Amino acid sequence: MLLLLASLALADEPATLQARVERIVAADWQVSGLRAEARLGEQAVRGTVHIDRVMLPAADLDLADIAITCGRLRLAATAIGCEDGRLSAPFPLIGRHSVAATFDYDRRSGDTRFELAALPLAGGAIDLAGMAGEAGLDVRFNSDELELAGLAGLASALGTGLAALETGGRVSVAGRLVSSGGELRLTLDSHLRGASVANAIGTAVADAVDGRLQLEARQTPSGWSLSGNLAADRGEVYIEPVYANLSEHAVQISVADVTTSDFTAWNVGSYRLRQPPLIDLAGRMRVALPAQQGDAVIANGTVEITNTSVNAVYGSLLQVLAAGTLLGELETDGRVSGRIEIAGNALAAARLELDDVVLDDARRRFAIYGLDGRIDWPGPGAEAGQASASRLSWDSATAYSIVLGGAALRFRLGGDDLELLEPLRLPTMGGALELHQFAVHDYGTDGASALLDATLEPIQLGQLTGAFGWPAFSGSLSGRLPLLQYEGNAMTVGGRLTAQAFDGDIVVSNLRLEQPFGRVPRLYGDLQLSNLDLERITSTFSFGLIQGRLSGEVSGLEMHDWQPVAMDMYLYTPPDDKSRHRISQRAVENLASVGGGGAAAALSTGMLKFFEVFAYDRIGLRCILEDGVCAMSGAGSAGDGPFGRGYYIVKGSGLPRIDVIGYRDRVSWQRLVQQLAAITRTEAPVVD
Repeated sequence: MLLLLASLALADEPATLQARVERIVAADWQVSGLRAEARLGEQAVRGTVHIDRVMLPAADLDLADIAITCGRLRLAATAIGCEDGRLSAPFPLIGRHSVAATFDYDRRSGDTRFELAALPLAGGAIDLAGMAGEAGLDVRFNSDELELAGLAGLASALGTGLAALETGGRVSVAGRLVSSGGELRLTLDSHLRGASVANAIGTAVADAVDGRLQLEARQTPSGWSLSGNLAADRGEVYIEPVYANLSEHAVQISVADVTTSDFTAWNVGSYRLRQPPLIDLAGRMRVALPAQQGDAVIANGTVEITNTSVNAVYGSLLQVLAAGTLLGELETDGRVSGRIEIAGNALAAARLELDDVVLDDARRRFAIYGLDGRIDWPGPGAEAGQASASRLSWDSATAYSIVLGGAALRFRLGGDDLELLEPLRLPTMGGALELHQFAVHDYGTDGASALLDATLEPIQLGQLTGAFGWPAFSGSLSGRLPLLQYEGNAMTVGGRLTAQAFDGDIVVSNLRLEQPFGRVPRLYGDLQLSNLDLERITSTFSFGLIQGRLSGEVSGLEMHDWQPVAMDMYLYTPPDDKSRHRISQRAVENLASVGGGGAAAALSTGMLKFFEVFAYDRIGLRCILEDGVCAMSGAGSAGDGPFGRGYYIVKGSGLPRIDVIGYRDRVSWQRLVQQLAAITRTEAPVVD
């Protein structure tokens, strides 16, 4: 509606023309207090316009005291034009400026076209051109490089929540702003140069980004809706929990149907992130930016994965979600497709197809190579019956340095549960571990439990001991694990492990493993050795020849991170041993070094030095380990000697006869292990 309360009159000077309009009302803008004056000069008509107030309700703009001067005014029956003009106005957020301007007013339609040149903005300048009329306001803009920090400061003044962000770099922008029918629409095409954005707590960071950002936005009474595209080939981006290095691989991001009412809570109707050849992700997401300092970005939504690098997904997304768990420190490779769901930044469901995947724990607790198959995990609150069967196969694997062969398994996942659907045979160390039944319940909780029914086919002890860095044993290990249970973060074996080694038997009982996947696993158990062939043992360890049989007990064994910290170990000659008992000079010297005996000195003088082998009655050595120290004893008291009260390590018999007597009653366990390691490595006798 146009309310024209105007008077047109000739002034005292015929060269001056004046007009006044009290108010002009359009659908999306209003003008009040318009005063115009035209002066007829020799070369052209010049003029000035003063406007008391301009209002654009859709853009929430209210401008006052606007002045326009025209160096050349065109007056016609249907149009009024202003060339070589200047506009002085209080521009929103940036204050009053005077800029070069041109205007054209069409008296028939009521539309006004305008151009503003080099309006100062955020350390640069922007050109504006547009039209205002009954249908609304339509403005096109184009800038040179502007400072992002300056633009962010202006945007924060509009209540966009950007005040808490640190920004840097520059951007050039071009686009269009349309206000019509009570709506505000923005089209933007911008080029970023060294752009950086970061929130106060570092959960949303972009650094040194070069790229192109295209955006379409629409403001309605309920908020904003947006869609856009970003193509960037330089810089780094981290939005918790996602990280991307754009300099190594350019990124392309597109979003659509994005809505927000307060610039804090965002609903992303659809997105796609591509970083060829690494990542191709898509989905929808709800994101809540921090309401106050110290809060984290909260994400909920889905991620559709298409032929994507496992290393890229793990490094940019999953590693953050798995921090502090068994999967928190992995070296990865291979490809993955599928879908995952995220709730509150946590993994809520996963359906994945794996292709030639590698998972290698940085702490060397486990590794798996050539992993293929399908994983269907319905989420933490779901039952196993809600998911289809998962299947996996692999070429090889390791567990705490134990090498495992290729295998395939079918299982079902549900919530925090896992159930094996058919027996699994794991080839290892010349034999195999066959799992007849395996189930895990409430994994990752304090109430986690597991049940295992398994058979250990004979494996080579040499490979097993080598995996733990021990000297290679001969013989095999086999047994049955009928009642292996995991509960309270501890693993116990109800049955016994039986090993055949060195022509004798080894029985492991009361086995208990605590924190098996923690940083410091703890192992408890008891061992019994029966009638081992000492000649085979000593030849294995390069200890020196000892013939005869050996039995023993290791009770109360306690190991932390696979190192003994407590035990009562007693090794001895069986009372009913009728085999030949002989010990070499080298073995005598090495045993003497362990117990601090004097036999070594006796061998270096007198007639004994001419004998290579001696007879003995029995051998005995006991170590009660506590606080890193062994309380030592042997095969009985040897009475007082030159070094104090001693104990028999070797009690001689017959001729030639020699006794090995120990005098150290307390020995550092670490020193004892170092001595034994040195004995087994050297070809020469070791005498302490």
